[in-house]
Amino acid sequence: MNSTTANTTSGSTSSAASPSSSGATSPSSVQIPSNAEGSLNWAGYIDTPVSGGKGYTSISGSWTVPNIAANSQGMAAQWIGLGGVSTQDLLQIGTVEQNENGKPVAEVFWEKLPATATNLMTVPLGSTVQASITKSSGSTWDLNITVKTPGGQTQRKTIPVSLSSAYAQGIESSAEWISEDPSGPDNQLYPLANMGTVSYQDALVNGAPLNASGNEVQPVVLVDANGNVEIAPSAVGADGASFSTVTLATSSAGASAGRTPRGETIPGGRGSFGAPGSTGPGYAEQGAGPAGYGWTQAAGHGWHNTWGRPGGMNRW
Repeated sequence: MNSTTANTTSGSTSSAASPSSSGATSPSSVQIPSNAEGSLNWAGYIDTPVSGGKGYTSISGSWTVPNIAANSQGMAAQWIGLGGVSTQDLLQIGTVEQNENGKPVAEVFWEKLPATATNLMTVPLGSTVQASITKSSGSTWDLNITVKTPGGQTQRKTIPVSLSSAYAQGIESSAEWISEDPSGPDNQLYPLANMGTVSYQDALVNGAPLNASGNEVQPVVLVDANGNVEIAPSAVGADGASFSTVTLATSSAGASAGRTPRGETIPGGRGSFGAPGSTGPGYAEQGAGPAGYGWTQAAGHGWHNTWGRPGGMNRW
């Protein structure tokens, strides 16, 4: 990887600040939660119910759409979701940023694996996003999103989705608040854009804070194939429902710059990111990985489209 990274271990503090070749700047110190596990595309927090606990039927969270550098080849995404850890089923809604014609743009999307993502609207960078997924009635689940632009405009959307009982049971097994490096139609990771610090607020599951007593709480750091941390989550805030992810370094050319594409074995670990064209089995397999992290397989929703703006999509 071309950037300079803080090669930290779980529970440690990063090395002194140093700018990377891709433009990301490491903070002088970043305290990584002691029980963090590594992923090649996810950073943030994962909840699973404690043994014998109730499955998840709602999740919510809010964040501000980050700015990314103009003319960057990278992409970044932020989302909340249910499922995707012990199951291939994953229902999610969030935002994704990339450059189009040299200018950074952001889209709101939703996705129900194994189907591809659907873009809902283009939104200005710096917009505030409030998102939720809730079981409505019977087999219907609602994905809700409210976007408030820096100029004060507000847009709301609700997407009702019908789920089979088996799919619903699968997604009730975990909840996620994630900053992600997306992957493309070929199932390889895009270069990671510098999303800076993303602050997640109102992180609730089943109406309670993410670190409520009924949850097993797992922090996740995004690392490159050598175990260097690229995005790190903070500790959960005193309210139990807030945290931040911080970009410490970014890759300049995706898999060719130290990122491992799906289908290749993770160095030092027992897992791989699933065969090309598959979503992979999520965090089902773990092993001792580089830099002291326990490696986990990230469930990739796979950004199967190129995030072109489909006809009829809402614009600001």
